Amino acid sequence: MDKNSVTGLILIALIMIVWMQFMAPERKPLQDIGRQTEQVVMDALPAQAEASRAGGDEYGEFSVASKGQEQLVTVENDLYRAVFSSRGATLKSMVLKRHLDSRREEFDLVRNQDSGALSLFFLTRAGKQIDSRDLYFSTPQVETLRQISGEETTRIAYRLDLAPGKSIGVTYTFRGDSYDIGYDVTLSGFQDELAGNEFQVQWDGGLVHSEKNDDDELSNSWAAAYMGGGLLKVDASDASKTYREEQSGMAGWTAIRTKYFVASLIPSSATEGVYISGRSLKGEKFEDYTAALKFMVPNNEASVTESFRLYVGPIDYNIVKSLGVHLEKIMDFGWDWLTRPFAEYIILPMFNVLKTFTHNYGLIIIIFALLIKLVTYPLTMASTKSMKKMAALQPMLKELQEKYKDNPAKLQSELGRIYKEAGVNPLGGCLPVVLQMPLLFAMFYVFRSSIQLRQEGFLWASDLSVPDSILDFGFSIPLYGDHIALFPILMGAAVYLQQKITPQAQTNDQMKAMLYIFPVMMILFFNNMPAGLGLYYLMFNIFSIAQTWYINKTTSTEDLSVVAPEVTAPKSSVRKKKKNTKKR
Repeated sequence: MDKNSVTGLILIALIMIVWMQFMAPERKPLQDIGRQTEQVVMDALPAQAEASRAGGDEYGEFSVASKGQEQLVTVENDLYRAVFSSRGATLKSMVLKRHLDSRREEFDLVRNQDSGALSLFFLTRAGKQIDSRDLYFSTPQVETLRQISGEETTRIAYRLDLAPGKSIGVTYTFRGDSYDIGYDVTLSGFQDELAGNEFQVQWDGGLVHSEKNDDDELSNSWAAAYMGGGLLKVDASDASKTYREEQSGMAGWTAIRTKYFVASLIPSSATEGVYISGRSLKGEKFEDYTAALKFMVPNNEASVTESFRLYVGPIDYNIVKSLGVHLEKIMDFGWDWLTRPFAEYIILPMFNVLKTFTHNYGLIIIIFALLIKLVTYPLTMASTKSMKKMAALQPMLKELQEKYKDNPAKLQSELGRIYKEAGVNPLGGCLPVVLQMPLLFAMFYVFRSSIQLRQEGFLWASDLSVPDSILDFGFSIPLYGDHIALFPILMGAAVYLQQKITPQAQTNDQMKAMLYIFPVMMILFFNNMPAGLGLYYLMFNIFSIAQTWYINKTTSTEDLSVVAPEVTAPKSSVRKKKKNTKKR
């Protein structure tokens, strides 16, 4: 790698970093954007709620359902074990069978296990704020365990009767081989009963962290809604603020995610809007979120039924894309116009193809790195030849620089002439690096967020989704971290060797320093990256060394010295003239 390549790589990285900072969406604190009808009720609500509590009438006509006996039922299929409660007709627990936490133990994704995660929320015209989790529903089922497998299905139904013709019904439908849960809500007799004729179906509470690194979890946790082909997103990063987004219109889904898991509500009919909010809990490394879909209850309809699909499971690209609602947009693959296409249409499909031959993701990464090097071989060949030509021209270029050091214009003119006659592009060594950058950045995003690598081991790395630490310090070193990862060290050595055997267009002190500085920079950068990413770049550089060695062996300097006579011709002419003068 010559000076131009190194400079180009560093400049591109800096441009990308600045671009990411510049284009990052502003995180919005709590702001008053509710609709006017809702706001009138909300303004009056505190006083009314205080009066209701003083009179023991907090729930109004719903008070008859505020006391009861909770019934729990567990539904177990091939993929998860879930617990549902008659108090609120809600989900209280979700344990995924095929995904363990960082200690390789089962864990519960639902944080609000006391109250549950799912609920209906609305305001009555009497000013009562109703959350269905405060109410007890009845259910006809008496068994406490339902087990299904494969294509088997089962249902759980809940009902809350308030008065003749006035009720709330909630039904869940399960399939034995799917994370997808049917979720139907029916409101009967509520026309003209709700403030703004509106109710919300919401997931309340962030998901439990599954990884050891809470900071990494927090950086990948947020709530979002899919509207108009884009994401409406809330990331509660500041503990001193409460964040909220509320928009009217049709939503494809709303969701709350952590690094590897997501809970999403997917409507089957048009929504009136969405509401998403979040806050960072003080004293805890946890962000709490609420994500809701809004629906109307028309005045002329006695009964309204809304159907949903509830997905609580892994952020696996193949699974979430198969839902057909663009839930894969919750995955962060970088820029939609640059890196995301590489991730979705090249990297992930290639991983799927390679997985048909082996389930070892370490081998898949190695084969993928080899395929990328084979595809980019023409670029590498052109780059190496260009650098060899530049190296061959160096004596001549130095002579010109010395000769025209006081005449920059003439120097540039002569350099341009020589480059043109030699067929050399000064940026030829940098161009292949630039063309590969989108793919390399896409690899960074895929390896950082892909659940396929999670808890997959290779060689000494027990988990390719985290650094392959071979020694933990117990304290953190600035710029390096609290551990030693082996793949980055091997990669640094490979980068050093690659630079040593790569033809150098210049051999000044700066390039000699970069021979050592660049490998150290790579070690520092990759020490805290996923082991899978370190393995990929290690193998990529090893294959680059092999390619460069082969090109050096098969490309002779005779093929590159055609320009020399043309450039040195004027000197030969001068010598001949001097000889002729002496003869006379």
